[in-house]
Amino acid sequence: MFSDDVVKKNIGSIIRAARINKGFTQYALAEKVDMDEKQLSRLESGKHYPTLKTLLAIIDVLDMRLADFDIMQDVKDPAFYVLVDILRTSTPKDLKKYLTIIKTIKEI
Repeated sequence: MFSDDVVKKNIGSIIRAARINKGFTQYALAEKVDMDEKQLSRLESGKHYPTLKTLLAIIDVLDMRLADFDIMQDVKDPAFYVLVDILRTSTPKDLKKYLTIIKTIKEI
């Protein structure tokens, strides 16, 4: 198992590499995902984790997939990516509803 610091640095370096590969400056990417440039700098340097909302926005703008982070590298089921897309485009209120439903299903 990797330490928390190693995971944060890995996520940050993957985001940085994808940003540079797509030709975005930190400022341009931060603007596209509605975050502060300094916050993006802290993410890329591995000082902080991105929120799920921020991570999904970055993935969308940089045309990435969660598998690019080796988080779900073995997921081959397209239903997973449909679910991620649904979550990405959901309101906070809807996300709370979905979480309640999922927890209820898991208890059955």
